Amino acid sequence: MKRQRYIVIIGVLLALSLIFAYIEMILPSFLPNPAFKIGLSQIPILLTFYLLDLKSATAVSTGKVLMMSLLFGYFLTYIFFVNIAGAVFSIIFIGFSQYLKFSIPMTSLMSSLGHNLGQFLIIGYTLGWNIALFYLPFILVFSVLFGLIIGFISKSLLLKIEKRL
Repeated sequence: MKRQRYIVIIGVLLALSLIFAYIEMILPSFLPNPAFKIGLSQIPILLTFYLLDLKSATAVSTGKVLMMSLLFGYFLTYIFFVNIAGAVFSIIFIGFSQYLKFSIPMTSLMSSLGHNLGQFLIIGYTLGWNIALFYLPFILVFSVLFGLIIGFISKSLLLKIEKRL
């Protein structure tokens, strides 16, 4: 029974992450670059990390990137590699935050910075460092702002979920 519950939790959180990623994909961007997103799909990943563990959060994060790329036709394209780099760095930064015992909002902030660093490195390496460096100030500001917002939302949700478990 315990294994079944684990699989259900992972499935639900992955589905939520996909739904949030899709919502962000179809909403118009009000930011300086349409590629900048708030990061709603990070909420279920953070919940997975805090409810289960880093390995499970890694599965949800990479599963989201893989499934979104397959559903919307960009598997193994440039966008896929930019997204997977962001997911990998995000998970690495979450693990680092766990080691340092950061709060949920700080872990979210670190995850956001990691995600954007991964994407920044791929974009800089492939499209040129001038383009990447032009967007760096925006990336840092939005990473901090949206990382904290997503962190506080995740913390609030986690408290409500833990009360019901």
